[in-house]
Amino acid sequence: MALLTIGQPGQEPVSVAQLKSYARIDAVDDSAMLLAFITAAREWAEAFCERAFVFQTKRLLMDFFPGYVDFKLAGQRVSSPFVSGSNAVLVGIRYAIALPWPQVRQLVAFQYQDANGAVQPMTAGTNFTADLDSQPARLTPMFGQMWPVARVVPNAVQVDYVTGYWGAITVGMTNGSAALTSAFKFLPRDVGSAITIPGAGAPVNGQPADLATTIASVDGSGAATLAAAASATAAGQSTTFGTMPSSVRLAIMALAAYWYENRVPDSDDIPFGVKALLYPYRDQRL
Repeated sequence: MALLTIGQPGQEPVSVAQLKSYARIDAVDDSAMLLAFITAAREWAEAFCERAFVFQTKRLLMDFFPGYVDFKLAGQRVSSPFVSGSNAVLVGIRYAIALPWPQVRQLVAFQYQDANGAVQPMTAGTNFTADLDSQPARLTPMFGQMWPVARVVPNAVQVDYVTGYWGAITVGMTNGSAALTSAFKFLPRDVGSAITIPGAGAPVNGQPADLATTIASVDGSGAATLAAAASATAAGQSTTFGTMPSSVRLAIMALAAYWYENRVPDSDDIPFGVKALLYPYRDQRL
């Protein structure tokens, strides 16, 4: 089993200017170093919490579909590629695929190698059920079905997914329309969330303006309709979306400032205040 990051975050939750203001840094030629410390601090915070804070694409690789016998039945956890799916109803096997590093926002791809070695796609609603509200998110077979038989080879099962709280996305709108065009998939829980579309607002003195509005609705495919229509056509615009917890943002700034001051990042000497800010977001699985 392996967990890879195949799509890196497009933007950090703390800017160099914000860090300079927070840490009262006057140096003008340290921007590259400060940005490196910001990235390192954000990555440390995510690893500490086992949680993605900035949108990124993960790839989960498994040798076979899950299925293991409960401790009460076997005396220990026994993993087997031959015991899975609806057999769990009979012998107490847990068979959900848990997606690490919540909170998961979007499934990108789910596939496996069949017994002949051919790659087969898995379709939500047909081959499996996706529960993206739980943390961690879970994928389970449809009711009355079981996982298919995968070829017993390394990394036979692959799941790609987008996870995180906040990040950069690319959007577009057509003049007069409230429909948002984006490869990013929105969720029903995003309704009411604020979003700004650069260049889609009513022009001011002949210059493009931003449209600041909210998500009014999200359809089954993840496409969003906004509460206000665009006053100008805007295509391929970069913006940010989501909510970064203020305590997490502060922890990242504090850790980056600490490392900048000491110049030697040391995971064994993390200020307690940084950990205290992050503890509520550690991945506590039930």
